[in-house]
Amino acid sequence: MTTGPAALPRELHVLVPFWGMAGGVIKILDYAHHASTAGVDVHLWAPALPAPDAAVRSLPVFDVLDGANNVTIFRIDDLSLDDTTHPWVLFTEPAHHALIEHATRSSLGHQLIHLIQGTRHANPSWNGGLHYRLLHRPMSRITVTEQVAESIRPHVNMRFAHHVILEGHDMAYFREGAPDRMPHGRPLRVLYTNWKSDLGGRVAELLSDNSSLTFDAINTECTWDELRRRYHAADIFLCTPGPEEGFYLPGLEAMAAGCVVVSSFVGGNEAYMVEGVNCIRVPHDDADAHAAALLELANDRSRHRSLIAAGMETVANHTLERERDEFIDLLCSLAQSSQHAEVT
Repeated sequence: MTTGPAALPRELHVLVPFWGMAGGVIKILDYAHHASTAGVDVHLWAPALPAPDAAVRSLPVFDVLDGANNVTIFRIDDLSLDDTTHPWVLFTEPAHHALIEHATRSSLGHQLIHLIQGTRHANPSWNGGLHYRLLHRPMSRITVTEQVAESIRPHVNMRFAHHVILEGHDMAYFREGAPDRMPHGRPLRVLYTNWKSDLGGRVAELLSDNSSLTFDAINTECTWDELRRRYHAADIFLCTPGPEEGFYLPGLEAMAAGCVVVSSFVGGNEAYMVEGVNCIRVPHDDADAHAAALLELANDRSRHRSLIAAGMETVANHTLERERDEFIDLLCSLAQSSQHAEVT
């Protein structure tokens, strides 16, 4: 560790749960990139690198990390921290905590940082209670929304730092080339995903005989370019979140791409969704209510422009640059705390 009042850790070990296009994976890679750009040597511990045609390789952050001089990628099965003096570790997957404990003989305290991305961590029945039990363990924590922070705060070990760093994302990428939609005189194009729910398919079936709406489903992982193209080809994004979300990136991506967003409120996505302002709110997993909302949008297209404009304003609060600066400030603060603990 370097010295000085604003010192950063010299190295940061970052654990990647898997190579995929899931928001949680993208976010841990973003944080690795934030540290790398600040001059910290990053050790990425991950599964075997994905195949050359894997969708995750289309992520700009993957390409940057793979080619950075101060980033080294290791197999997570070989994780070992015994040779590192006072290691700094960032992880998001709760199951990795056991790997970390096995890989080091000493308690990491403030230098172990858990990036918590879901309100379900406060649910003692989720995943056999593993997420919940970790809230009591000694480590620093970052939560990606105030909603996630509020859900865990009654249960978390507050002797250690707990900071909210509002989720950032590459909003400029999804805005780039977004069409100025004028859907008058043609059916509205509705996009949805099948990653977490079959809701979109049920809604499409309910409205299959309605000529004012067409449906497009994303059934498998897309490349980054393909995902943007699909958003740009749609007029409405029908969100299909799980019941306990930490953020739900697709809704924000769709706003940036200029889609009207229809969604239930499921915890973390309330960090950016404002009912009737930048989205249409519907009850969770209620196919009839979703279908009714789509029919209203098809019959009254005058609302579209104001919803889209408000969505575009919303995404300005979620930049990667702001997220990076807040994370670096946190690392400096934690480094000072660790230095003070060593002295005392």
